[in-house]
Amino acid sequence: MTEAARVGDTIGHSHALAGMIAGTLVGGLIAAAGAVAAGALFVAGLAASCIGVGVLLIGASLAVGYLTGEAATAARDGIADAGAGSLTPKGNIVTGSPNVFINGKPAALATNSQVACSDDGPSMQMAQGSDKVSINGQPASRVGDKTNCDAQVMEGSPNVFIGGGTVTTLPIKPEVPDWLYKVSDLTLLFAGLVGGVGGAAGKLGALGKLLGKLPGINKLARIACRAGTLMTATAAVGIIARPVDIVSGQKFLDGEDELDFVLPSRLPVAWQRYWRSGNPGDGVLGRGWNLFWESSLQPYQDGLVWRAPSGDFVAFPQVPRGHKTYCEAEKCWLMHNDDGSWQLFDVGEQIFHYPPLAGDQPSRLSMITDAIGNATSLFYDDEGLLSELVDSAGQRLMCRYAQGRLREVALQTAEGERTLARYGYDEQGQLTTVSNRAGEVTRRFGWRDGLMISHQDAAGLLNEYQWQEIDGVPRVTAYRNSAGESLEFGYDFAGGRRSAVCGDGKRAEWRLDDDDNVAQYTDFDQRRYGFIYQRGELCSVLLPGGAQRQSEWDSYGRLLSETDPLGRVTRYQYSRNSGRLFAVAYPDGSSEAQHWDTLGRPTRYVDALGNATLYRYPDDEESLPAGVIDALGGEVKLEWDARGQLTRYTDCSGSVTAYTYDALGQLTAQTDAEGHQTRYRWDNGGRLHTLIHPDGGEERFNWNAHGQLAEHQDALGSLTRWQYNALGLPVSITDRINRTRRYHYSPQGWLTRLENGNGGEYRFSYDAVGRVLAEERPDDTRHYYRYGAAGLLEEHREVGLPGSAGELTQREQRFRFDEAGQLVWRGNASAEWHYRFDAMGRLRELNRLPTASGAALGIEPDSVQMRYDAAGRLLGEQGVNGELQYQWDALANLQALTLPQGDRLQWLYYGSGHASAIKFNQQVVSEFTRDRLHRETGRSQGALQQQRRYDAMGRRSWQSSAFGHDKLTRPEDSVLWRAYRYTGRGELAGVSDALRGEVHYGYDAEGRLLQHREPNQGKPGARLVYDLADNLLGERSPQSDIDAHLPLAPIADNRLTHWQKLFYRYDAWGNLISRRNGLYEQHYRYDADNRLVQAHGRGPQGEFEAQYHYDALGRRSRKAVRYKGKTEQTTRFLWQGYRLLQEQRDDGSRRSWSYDPASPWSPLA
Repeated sequence: MTEAARVGDTIGHSHALAGMIAGTLVGGLIAAAGAVAAGALFVAGLAASCIGVGVLLIGASLAVGYLTGEAATAARDGIADAGAGSLTPKGNIVTGSPNVFINGKPAALATNSQVACSDDGPSMQMAQGSDKVSINGQPASRVGDKTNCDAQVMEGSPNVFIGGGTVTTLPIKPEVPDWLYKVSDLTLLFAGLVGGVGGAAGKLGALGKLLGKLPGINKLARIACRAGTLMTATAAVGIIARPVDIVSGQKFLDGEDELDFVLPSRLPVAWQRYWRSGNPGDGVLGRGWNLFWESSLQPYQDGLVWRAPSGDFVAFPQVPRGHKTYCEAEKCWLMHNDDGSWQLFDVGEQIFHYPPLAGDQPSRLSMITDAIGNATSLFYDDEGLLSELVDSAGQRLMCRYAQGRLREVALQTAEGERTLARYGYDEQGQLTTVSNRAGEVTRRFGWRDGLMISHQDAAGLLNEYQWQEIDGVPRVTAYRNSAGESLEFGYDFAGGRRSAVCGDGKRAEWRLDDDDNVAQYTDFDQRRYGFIYQRGELCSVLLPGGAQRQSEWDSYGRLLSETDPLGRVTRYQYSRNSGRLFAVAYPDGSSEAQHWDTLGRPTRYVDALGNATLYRYPDDEESLPAGVIDALGGEVKLEWDARGQLTRYTDCSGSVTAYTYDALGQLTAQTDAEGHQTRYRWDNGGRLHTLIHPDGGEERFNWNAHGQLAEHQDALGSLTRWQYNALGLPVSITDRINRTRRYHYSPQGWLTRLENGNGGEYRFSYDAVGRVLAEERPDDTRHYYRYGAAGLLEEHREVGLPGSAGELTQREQRFRFDEAGQLVWRGNASAEWHYRFDAMGRLRELNRLPTASGAALGIEPDSVQMRYDAAGRLLGEQGVNGELQYQWDALANLQALTLPQGDRLQWLYYGSGHASAIKFNQQVVSEFTRDRLHRETGRSQGALQQQRRYDAMGRRSWQSSAFGHDKLTRPEDSVLWRAYRYTGRGELAGVSDALRGEVHYGYDAEGRLLQHREPNQGKPGARLVYDLADNLLGERSPQSDIDAHLPLAPIADNRLTHWQKLFYRYDAWGNLISRRNGLYEQHYRYDADNRLVQAHGRGPQGEFEAQYHYDALGRRSRKAVRYKGKTEQTTRFLWQGYRLLQEQRDDGSRRSWSYDPASPWSPLA
């Protein structure tokens, strides 16, 4: 029996680490002594070489250096072994069981307990525990059990003991880390150079200092990543102007515009270009450019230099065979294999392979692999240029060159070669154009003196740059684009400041720390951000308004934790030294876990409630799962082609969906379980050109020269057309009835004006950073917005139409947010609301308090409370009309709703969540039968049986109801039946009905309803008339010629004032306040949220008064209606979300609704 381990108990490493350091020092002294002798012999050899004995002396010096190095290594290893017998505290257990406590502390358990280790990092895990005792499904850990960094638990409970043997749940890393062995070996080699050159190492860091003056693309990408994690725009950390790094003044390109194509595969080939003005290298695309395959490893001075796929140069030391070293600055490892070859990799586990070095020649990238073994092989010609690339599916890319520049990349297919990208150059060999596989130019570049002065994207936006040599380096000093945006940049190296001034004079400023990190940013609206760094990583941002967001990163570049401004912490654990996320611990104490096998494949996902999803693989070579088994045991089966594209999907009920692809990996057909096939046709640029539906209907898509959708033709031949500006934003849309709506933008791409088709307009104005300040609508109402120091909305002011006496009408809403950006208070003239959230940011409680004017309208105090389970699913909602309780299955399907009076709605499912029956208390409401697509084909409601059928498009073609279980083949075989017809666009064209006969619907090409006819009912159907903004104007006789009539006046303010015999009036905000129809007239009043609160007038049942009440979420909770001479009638409403669930009346009667599972807003019963 061994002491139980708990949170807070100490873990420790053996003294092997101290022994290693001692051994290194002793070994270094031995090596240094040998180096002095070796140096003397070497100098003597140089002096004597002219008389014939120098060669022997030089050889002796090398031998002395080698022998002393071996002696030093032996001394080091002996002392390290001697130190392995005792433990030194290195940290403690951080997390444990959520519900099992030992001596008041959470019990520690294997796999799930996180361990903080000062040697190996804060995200280690317990890896061992008892094979007899489990806690929360994991072995209970004890004193002596190990972590996955090979530390041991040193202390435990004084009075609780756990027996059994030891089981290991995670791989355990050797105690002496690989990197330290490398440092030790390099220390010995450096010591050999103290007095001579008989050792075998180089001067480290020389190349790093030479090339490290400017940040590389990888570092700039990490800066943007860290800013995004802290919910901060990249401009705040100095990346602006599509893009320019304002800190260094470099221009660089690395985004989607530089991604020429992606070859689909199990290990996809992304043909990505990179360019950086500070890159001194020359590539097949020109100076400063790099393609991923131009990566190489090459000796430099006494070390190595790696040319990364991005073109960055990274210095490494010479690494002995069988060892690896880690570069924290670039977050990657360099490994020297036993056969002399090399590998570069990071936590993403994509490995770059390089052959053994041959003298001073570069070792070119020969292969890229992943952890599963998928591989891409690269082959070069005699000039070191890539000639062929073969991916894991056997697909072959061919490269062609002219004058040492890449001209074309082609894919070999069964139908012949297909060119995927072409490149054009100027007379100086600089890249000027990039064309896609359709021959369309997607990128253009302009150059002067080797510097990029312009680039144009696929949408046609021209970006131009001015350069100036500052502090010995060319830097961008001005930017402008063809949309009208412009910036001028300023550099103050002595003061550590950078600035940008836009065309309207607004200014942004960056202040740098001593490491050239952005320490403070002042935005164009003069709000300030502060940044804090640890080990060179951005870890905290001080937001305008004083809030702070924090993140923690380990030395491998993995996110360990996020802390929001309220102190809520989310923690991340990883599988060893990979980027594979193992567990996430949320601020409320819940957690999720993802388990992986030794090949890096996901095997088991456990949600916050302990429900497990399993992944099954056919063998150790397949990287993609053959099956996914859900928490209830249902299995989805998957089949893949050689490229890793899904070809067959079999759901847990056995229904199969099949997919086919062309030679380029483009989806060509999808066939569902009922045999319906949808086909896809693509143009030469890889864009969808034709979509052929299962019923044979075709949609066509045409694209302009910039790759933007220019025209869509529907199945009936009607066209919709688009035009765009240089920013790629739509400036006009012409619909299927030839109406054109136009959009207008600022140079920054902010929408400033929108035409509604009637001559009316929406107008918008913005502040310096793009937040809407004012909005003017076609009805002449105006909206004004004011923001607080944190940039969040504080006030929304509305100015309506003048009152009857010409007085100004306006109203305000005010908002308050907490430091995390959660809305905590809202107020207007009617009421104020107080919001409370749980640790996960979910609404827990909402309270409403009416103002005096709100109370005068009848508004009452109200409160809504919510409860959730660990997975975030709603368990209960308490409101004024009682509590609604939810019950869910392991797949998050709603199983039961318990209403306040105890009534219970229940759902039964099959498969992954297809409803098979609905019950109300003990009564079956409906049972369902379904086809292979899980569509409802039959339902029962008591003795009534309904059957349904569908057309090839999945639309209901007929339904028929009868008392009996006979299977129907035609709708007319029963008493109650209905058949449906559709237009080529999918609109309902008509209904054949057993009761009403034929019903016909007519539409225009834009899908607006023009006519509704029921000949059997004597309704010939008038023709409806609309204005250009789709406001209903009137109707005409079906026999009349609409074009012969004078056009009806459009409704410019979108407020219909009369229709047939109805007359309408509105308040300043557009709410209907009066409706009159002959002798009947009703009047309405609203609260400040535009909700109807009072009504009175005369209707078909006489004079009435009504009062309407709402809960804090805005749902109608009660209405009280009193007719003249009668008692008041009150109805209460219960809601499931925003769906009406129950009505409760004064007499105690209740009406409850159940909804169609396939149509959540359609009542079923």
